[in-house]
Amino acid sequence: MSSDPLTLKDKDRALYFARWEAVEAFKAQELAAMTDEQAREIIQRLGAIEGWRERPDWSGLVEQQAIFQKGRGK
Repeated sequence: MSSDPLTLKDKDRALYFARWEAVEAFKAQELAAMTDEQAREIIQRLGAIEGWRERPDWSGLVEQQAIFQKGRGK
């Protein structure tokens, strides 16, 4: 077995990509086998958290521009 660092690095890289491709193939199979109902259930579990903003009418952009304008005025 060669102990050349470049050869070992290339072998490790090839092994990593082979495993990556196997994971991607598995994910593709899982997605292909998924029913619409299963997809709907997963999407519903990923729903956004409601009420995450302190003020729902606040965009942030207007307030950010006001802060920058104050900084320019100095």
